[in-house]
Amino acid sequence: MTAFAPLKEATVSYAPTPPPVMQAPSQPRNGLGTAGFVLGLVGLIFAFIPLIGIVAWPLTILGLIFGVIGLQRANRGQSTNKGMAIAAIALSAIGLVICIIWTAAFGKAVNDTANSLPTPAAPPVVADTAAAPEAAPANAAPAEAESAKHTIVLEVTTAAKSNVQWSSGFTTNSQEVLDKGKTWSQTLTMDDLAFTSVTVTPVNFDLNSKDNTCKIIVDGKTVVEQSNSVGALCTYQP
Repeated sequence: MTAFAPLKEATVSYAPTPPPVMQAPSQPRNGLGTAGFVLGLVGLIFAFIPLIGIVAWPLTILGLIFGVIGLQRANRGQSTNKGMAIAAIALSAIGLVICIIWTAAFGKAVNDTANSLPTPAAPPVVADTAAAPEAAPANAAPAEAESAKHTIVLEVTTAAKSNVQWSSGFTTNSQEVLDKGKTWSQTLTMDDLAFTSVTVTPVNFDLNSKDNTCKIIVDGKTVVEQSNSVGALCTYQP
């Protein structure tokens, strides 16, 4: 009989299983949504302030961009402040609309002001009334004014050497010096009537001198006329 050697018990070794690695949860990316809300809020506040409101333009534009990006992150689950991102978009959009309205209103005001500024239709006319009184213009207003425009004529007659200064609307002219016995006139045409004034004062005051005279004629009608030896002042308020 054949003898069999006894079987040895096999030994199996097992490597220990490592514990599962716990990954830390990612932090929500709320920065742009929050920044957009702050920029939109500040921009909206500044948008209501005239002149200073110009700084609201970049604030509201950046706030709108950041708010849109923040909303996209919230929709992808990368951030948790979806409500703040929506508020950033709303505030920034309202502020931007107000900025656009201010800009349009300011542009219209500048355009209207430019159109209403008086434009001299002719250079000042100076006539020697002492040498030839009949040469003085009785009425320098044009015989027929354009249908859509107004005509203002300023007239000054000096009894002594005098200073003449006039203004109309936003236009201010430097003074002119006229000799004794001169008649000066200036014709203005404008779309809208504006506040107009003309003054004539003697260079050397003399109690015995005759009166200087100023006159304002609007669309062919004399609206004010003053005479004084100290200083004549004529003003017209439409």
